[in-house]
Amino acid sequence: MKIRVNNLVKSFEDRRVLDKISLDLEKGLITGLVGRNGSGKTTLFKCMSGIYDIDEGDFTIDGVSLKDDKALISKIAFLPDRFEYFNYYRARAIPDFYRVIYKDFDTDFFFTQINKNKIDPNQNIRIFSKGEKNILGLITILASRADILLIDEVLDGMDILNSEKILTYLIDAKDQGRAIFASSHQIDKLSGIADNIYYLSLAGNLIDTSNREINQLNKVQVVFKDEIPREFLDQTIVVNKIGRVATVLINIDESKLSRFLNRDDVVQYDILNPKVEDYFYLEAGGINYEEI
Repeated sequence: MKIRVNNLVKSFEDRRVLDKISLDLEKGLITGLVGRNGSGKTTLFKCMSGIYDIDEGDFTIDGVSLKDDKALISKIAFLPDRFEYFNYYRARAIPDFYRVIYKDFDTDFFFTQINKNKIDPNQNIRIFSKGEKNILGLITILASRADILLIDEVLDGMDILNSEKILTYLIDAKDQGRAIFASSHQIDKLSGIADNIYYLSLAGNLIDTSNREINQLNKVQVVFKDEIPREFLDQTIVVNKIGRVATVLINIDESKLSRFLNRDDVVQYDILNPKVEDYFYLEAGGINYEEI
């Protein structure tokens, strides 16, 4: 199964939220999505699940566009950041709604798992805690048996035990051969299970954090002989600065990096592995080192 977002564009009034987004998802892999608040992560999920119309480009499964074949929606299950569609229903009613689209909805799995998580199927969903709603929502889309799972901020606000349950469910779904596309602000947890992570900028551009051919972000810890020159700080993105030691980001290739760091006032430098959270510093322009 080939799952592809191709040059997807989505605007609201005069603001382009998603600007020619392209990516591939693969069955049996977990793909992560991170970005600042308001960057358009939820908008991307809603475009891929057919909730929003796509302005330009398309989302295709095996070359067939979702906008041309609405039946493809049965291959996609979307979990929003707030599972509140059925707030005034009892949990036991959920399978009836989902079977309308997902003919193979696994009712036995649904009830077995909610009982395992001590979720009362006879209770009204609106009285559930956020953790219970998130677990219930995740169990629901897993029970859909959809091949593609779009999961928006399911780890948000979860305690450590619920987070571990959620991560286990996602890993199990991956092992079943499903394609998982998940966003989260819990970057350390998402990084621990994701095979690849994309960063979505506030300008609506998507960065593949693992592709070194197009992404040349370098992270360096530099020790100076004396005070760190302002001109050096101005040419880099400062992640941390303590005395004569600065940890900075530089978006240049390695050959230029060595020339940039070959300075008489540098005692030593170490090349570090960039982390996903460094893309937040990169977009924000780093910390305000003048306040340190």
